[in-house]
Amino acid sequence: MSTLTYREAAKRVHRTKRCIEYWRARGMVMSWAVRDGQRVRVVEEDILLAWWRDRMRNDPAHRYRLRAKKAAQAAAHASPESVSE
Repeated sequence: MSTLTYREAAKRVHRTKRCIEYWRARGMVMSWAVRDGQRVRVVEEDILLAWWRDRMRNDPAHRYRLRAKKAAQAAAHASPESVSE
């Protein structure tokens, strides 16, 4: 499994470093690792992605975009195509 630092994790899910720190404070499991002689906080990629998916599911703006996309797809499939004779 791949482990990511705060910066790497933030880049992976298109969030800020501060957001990853916030998630850790809220309970996301992180551990310590030694990289280039420095101890750094790391998170496993699958744990990070599970937290990110959970946040996206509960984000009102994301839910609105999903509903709009689903409605547009349903409208495209439901409307009969105009056939010129």
